[in-house]
Amino acid sequence: MLWKKSFRGKILLYFGVVTTLLFAIGIFLIQSQIANTNIPLTKDLNQQLVTVKAEELGGWISKRVAELRILTETAELSSMNKNQYQPFMRRMDKLHKSDYESFAIVDLEGCAWVTNDTYIDISERPYFQEIQQTKKNYAVSDPILSHSNQAPIIVIIHKIFSEEGDLVGYINGAIYLENFSTIAEDIRIYDGKAWLVDSKSNLFTTEGNPHEEWLNLLNLKSLDNSEVDFLKEDIAKENKGVREIKTPDGRKRMVVYAPIPQTNGWALGIDYSKSLMTEDTDKLIYTVFLLGAAILLMLFFTSLILSKTITVPIIGLQRKMEVVETGNLNLSYSSNREDEIGQLERSFHRMIKKIKRLNYLFEKEQKEKREAELKILHAQVQPHFLYNTIDSIRWSVLEKETQQSVELLEALSTFYRIGLSQGEERITLEKELDHIESYLQLLKARYEEELDYTICYDETLLQKSVLKLILQPIVENSLIHGFRKKSKNPFFINIKAEKSEKDLIIIVEDSGDAISTDKLREIQECLKRESKPGEGVGFGLYSTNKRIQLAFGVTYGLSFERIEGKTAVAIKHPILQESWEAEK
Repeated sequence: MLWKKSFRGKILLYFGVVTTLLFAIGIFLIQSQIANTNIPLTKDLNQQLVTVKAEELGGWISKRVAELRILTETAELSSMNKNQYQPFMRRMDKLHKSDYESFAIVDLEGCAWVTNDTYIDISERPYFQEIQQTKKNYAVSDPILSHSNQAPIIVIIHKIFSEEGDLVGYINGAIYLENFSTIAEDIRIYDGKAWLVDSKSNLFTTEGNPHEEWLNLLNLKSLDNSEVDFLKEDIAKENKGVREIKTPDGRKRMVVYAPIPQTNGWALGIDYSKSLMTEDTDKLIYTVFLLGAAILLMLFFTSLILSKTITVPIIGLQRKMEVVETGNLNLSYSSNREDEIGQLERSFHRMIKKIKRLNYLFEKEQKEKREAELKILHAQVQPHFLYNTIDSIRWSVLEKETQQSVELLEALSTFYRIGLSQGEERITLEKELDHIESYLQLLKARYEEELDYTICYDETLLQKSVLKLILQPIVENSLIHGFRKKSKNPFFINIKAEKSEKDLIIIVEDSGDAISTDKLREIQECLKRESKPGEGVGFGLYSTNKRIQLAFGVTYGLSFERIEGKTAVAIKHPILQESWEAEK
């Protein structure tokens, strides 16, 4: 077949197959993204909208409660004298007619005087019984019918206290339910309209009941509709949520609801068609599909025109790449093309030059790294250190201090065993601390009371990997420059290993004379410009700093500080995500 022999035909075939496959995957991913992200986000936004509006309704109730509380604090009400509170409440009734249907003053037995000069007994009403039992100073009733005009109202009842603080009565504020529910009218989600639910699962709207055929399901304990039952129970528990429910004719609708603060089991809800919720996303997917199909078609015809002009220089570049694959980086470049292919060829040759440069730098760094590690190992086998240690063991044996001799031999064995570490470049922090502790034990055996030390660490860091032998050069440097024999006070070395964000910080500080400001500045500058040993820094500090930076970058390494008159060296080392066991 032609496409098997023609590179251009293969390009067209592969392009068609791959782009079609990618297009199909893209449509699938977009649809999944919408289903897993956009739709839940839409539900969450709708939930927030209803919750905010429910809180606004609760705030409206709180405002009415505050108004009633202010009235209870007046002398006319706290006295519970009819000659005082009746004229006063008639005036309040006229002033607040827009918010309240009426007011009533209630005695402790439930006999209420209403501002329209009628008397009613509310002792058996649920809200009066609730105010008598609750510790709160107020209660909110479920909707009831007004005695004066049969309009639905809600009653807020508030306790009245005398000047001595004794409960002497109650004040009722009757509010038209329409005033309350009108606040929720401006919620519009698709085809849904807001409604209120009281503690008995009765629903109320200000525009009739457009969804009566299914909303009334909330008032039934249906045995064959568990979704409705669960929704009703969830609302009664004063929870908020978004749930899907089926109408009797099988349509799917989403119900969003939230409890209204300051009420006894009231909730604000809204329902809307589930199909309308996904309508926009369905249109988006369809539009993306049409756009993608058009782009595929356009790209296919464009590829027919461009494939011929692209294949020839690409084949030439491919041959050069094959030469590079053999390891030959010595290629000549003589192309004069100014188009994208020419830019690709120039970029390829620049990449070859960079590879050659990186190979050179890598070989140089590896050489320096090996030399530094080798010198550190050589430094460990110092004749005078080994001689002094063996001499200390000899005297311990002669003085028959067997236990001390054993401990010194174990410390010496640990020192060299961890130092060699079977050629491993990294060891655990625990082993590194064991290594430096064995080193300090050997030194303490020699200097006795003139030397002391402490090692503190975060136990969660012990199994993290670190470069080996990074502490001994620094401790040795402290002894060389800070230790004074036959001093009145012992020379003290403190080592701390702690976590700082994503890095491991090891601080070594001693009690010797603090380093001078000029010397501190000189060492810091030498470490920054990577001076060779002897140019302001010793080999131990230079090699340790160099090894850390070669392994992890220039943001890590050593730094010197003066802390409270003492010299402190900080090692900044990354906390490697893998533990030593994982590496092994």
